[in-house]
Amino acid sequence: MDKKHILCFIDSDSGRDVEILTPVIAFAELFLNARVSLGFTWDLDIMFRSKPDLVILPNTVGSKLYFEISQYAHQQNIPVFALMSEGNIRTDGSFYYWGYNTDKIFYQKYICCWSERTRDFLRSELPEIANRIVFTGATGFDRYKVFDFAQKETFLQNIGKGHFKKVIGYAGWAFGKLSNEQGVEEMLHYFKGDRSGLKWMEKQMFEVEEVLKTLIENNPDTLFVLKRHPNEANPSITVEGQNEMNRLQHYENVWYVNDRTTNIHDLISISDIWMSFESTTAMEAWMMGYKPTIFINPDPDFNRDPTYKGTVLIQNGKEAQSLIDEFYQTGKISRFDADDKIKARQEVVAYTIGCNDGLNHVRAAWYLEKTMSEATEPRYFRKGKYQFMTFLMRAGALVYYRPLFLSLPKFKKTTWIFDNFRLKNAEYRKQEYLHQLPEFYKNLISGTPIRKEQLYDKAGMRE
Repeated sequence: MDKKHILCFIDSDSGRDVEILTPVIAFAELFLNARVSLGFTWDLDIMFRSKPDLVILPNTVGSKLYFEISQYAHQQNIPVFALMSEGNIRTDGSFYYWGYNTDKIFYQKYICCWSERTRDFLRSELPEIANRIVFTGATGFDRYKVFDFAQKETFLQNIGKGHFKKVIGYAGWAFGKLSNEQGVEEMLHYFKGDRSGLKWMEKQMFEVEEVLKTLIENNPDTLFVLKRHPNEANPSITVEGQNEMNRLQHYENVWYVNDRTTNIHDLISISDIWMSFESTTAMEAWMMGYKPTIFINPDPDFNRDPTYKGTVLIQNGKEAQSLIDEFYQTGKISRFDADDKIKARQEVVAYTIGCNDGLNHVRAAWYLEKTMSEATEPRYFRKGKYQFMTFLMRAGALVYYRPLFLSLPKFKKTTWIFDNFRLKNAEYRKQEYLHQLPEFYKNLISGTPIRKEQLYDKAGMRE
């Protein structure tokens, strides 16, 4: 039987969306008789050129292009399978689940949710498609069970910071959204139209910056890895706005990471302590063995995800320094080890990502296979608009010189396209999963060859 051709679209060469999709497409190649090719989001015309049997996306609401791809595939009668990039959605009405989906129609067969909580919420909101809203778990977190990650000493040597023995990481929040119009609109929605929320946000930004500055100056022998949030601004916005970190990057003991290619799991892996204002990366730290997490909350009274319940909260630099001193003197942070925090972390993982068994990609693949089994006859047709976009991308690549493009106002917004469109790292990541997943499965299933039915059963997927 001929292999099904799956076209998988992504908008960057590495990072969150790559990690979300790659274990699923690797499973498809290993067990579902599929051939998966990667497509860059700007190149929608590849859908006509390659004529896939199915299109896969990391989401259909997180960007205009992802939505357009799902819509274009639907118009051609090509089945769509999609996950959720930001699946830890709030169920209090502050999260606009349609995002960039202006049609307010999900063109994918299944709406895959990170948790039973979010599944039940969306079913209550959209009862007419409740049977299509399913629980898979967060596939991007499976890598913490499948792979080993960067070793501190080797990683620091590679970035020229080998003389540091202590490392504290910090995951940036959305403060930089205050510096661009689109970000301000997003935050106004978050604050339900209350502009005083923007003032509160700005105040928190400066206070968090002050705490970080105090810690950096008081601990010159400690490397502070400050990671900018990947969605602080649209990739087309090349001028970085102010956030809580970028005015601190001149310190010798600071490594400010503002690219979209350095993997967050490696940064967490090399860190002794992981900090943030608020971030689901705290859960990723919990999955890497003993990795204390600290949230810097000058004003701790605000609407947020429950991740904070399993994390130590501090309000000022003095309090944070006390915890750091305790850790480096004893190897522990007592407040992090409290029984209520341990219990909260277990509950938060289930509340947020569903399962922490490394098999969320198998649950997703169960629904992918169902989508693949649909009998459809695609009606491929070409859109001049998308053909022209591809022509511009290819022509621009011939003359692309990043410093020059950044200096030209009409071209600087396109640098993300030319930096990412070849997707070489994403293809390399797929090969890593194709190599590592069979080893992971061998630790779960006895006997060979391993069959997909065994893995489905292990993941609790039954008719």
